[in-house]
Amino acid sequence: MNFKQALNYTNKFYKFLRKLHSSGTSLPGKYLRKFYPDFLIEAQNYITSYKFAITGTNGKTTTAGLLAQILKEAQKSVIHNELGANMPNGIATAVALGLYNNFKEYGEDTPVDNLVIESDEAYLRETFENITFDYLLVTNLFRDQLDRYGELDITKRKIQEGIRINPNLKIILNADDPGLYDIDKNIKNDMLLPRKKRKVIYFGFENVEFCDFEAKSNSPSEVIYCPVCKKPLKYSKRFYSQLGLWSCICRTKRPRPDVSADVKVFRNYSILNVKFEGKSIMYKLNLSGLYNAYNALGAITCAYAAQIDRKIIARALDNYKPVFGRAQKEIIKNKNVALYLIKNPTGASEVLRGMKNIKNTKLMIAINDKYADGRDVSWLWDADFEVLEDFDNKIYLSGTRADDMALRLKYAGVNTGLMVIDNNIKKAFEYALKSVEPNEKLIVLPTYTALLTLDKIIKNKA
Repeated sequence: MNFKQALNYTNKFYKFLRKLHSSGTSLPGKYLRKFYPDFLIEAQNYITSYKFAITGTNGKTTTAGLLAQILKEAQKSVIHNELGANMPNGIATAVALGLYNNFKEYGEDTPVDNLVIESDEAYLRETFENITFDYLLVTNLFRDQLDRYGELDITKRKIQEGIRINPNLKIILNADDPGLYDIDKNIKNDMLLPRKKRKVIYFGFENVEFCDFEAKSNSPSEVIYCPVCKKPLKYSKRFYSQLGLWSCICRTKRPRPDVSADVKVFRNYSILNVKFEGKSIMYKLNLSGLYNAYNALGAITCAYAAQIDRKIIARALDNYKPVFGRAQKEIIKNKNVALYLIKNPTGASEVLRGMKNIKNTKLMIAINDKYADGRDVSWLWDADFEVLEDFDNKIYLSGTRADDMALRLKYAGVNTGLMVIDNNIKKAFEYALKSVEPNEKLIVLPTYTALLTLDKIIKNKA
């Protein structure tokens, strides 16, 4: 099998799986890598410009999607694992399909300008063993799927192992997350790397203003001690979880961002005033939540590194359509539905913050405990479901751990008479959708595999 044959077979296999109503995002890549082990190594020869990798606990998919949109708006051709399969097999599928479609449209051997890949933190090293990236952006580090990743120090070590493979890699870090400071510190202390200083670029917010909903964040802080001396951190401003303007009495403090911003956060959008190299420009982001404003700032920082014109960036942000389940809005049977993936206490708490005192809304929460979700659902007890204490409409609970979710809501003070429990996600969604009145909307909060189930259901109903 040669390279072109590998692309052709992968495309056929992917289409076959789609006919079987399978997502088909990882299996083609699994067999591709089995029969053509050096596929990704060879494939990168067809990428002529920047190769970006995005990792971190929350925001990988949206940050990568925003960056890919910006590059496309700049008339760049882009390969991007937009379906969210972020382990090596899924990445191989995305790269193979991207090259196949590019060759088909523009002629054989026609290269692609850019590669934008979101990578699972635990598989970053394996990904970097196969692709030499120009930039790595780390969004944040929160506690997530302890049964898969372990504690944050283990996750950081996995990221660091990936970084060490490529001494020319430029690192883009969220300055507001003290949990990422170790990455910069370890780069400087790593004797296996060349003596020349590795390029580290920081982004972060200086001021955050919440304009039409709850400003207080109850998301848990995952990092409370100084990364150097281990004494308690101090904050002049704390935005959510451990993100903010942090410092320590040992004089360790938040790095000064190369790309900084002030942001006004509204319920359905944000306005960012981004400052870089002495200039500032306003951007509007049509996504809810401060967490998405962080995603946008990370994508903007990558775009600045790629020397994309600011007007193009603004146009791309305005035109961006969210990936399924990431603040995505749908009209299904003439009813308004919004989907927000939840998978750990910090992300869930930030989504829930936007729901405080919300009216004319029914809610569905679908919690699964499959491998891709994480078997351990104890994180539900750390998420701020107390926000729903005064929720006065129906709450439909589904998934394999619907009963656990019901118990959590009971202890959060939610009226148990409002809860409707059905482990079958399809049935629960149909009940919830049917109950929505003309003046109401349905908000759905699923874990990852529940989201995949909902994707199939919605595609049949839309």
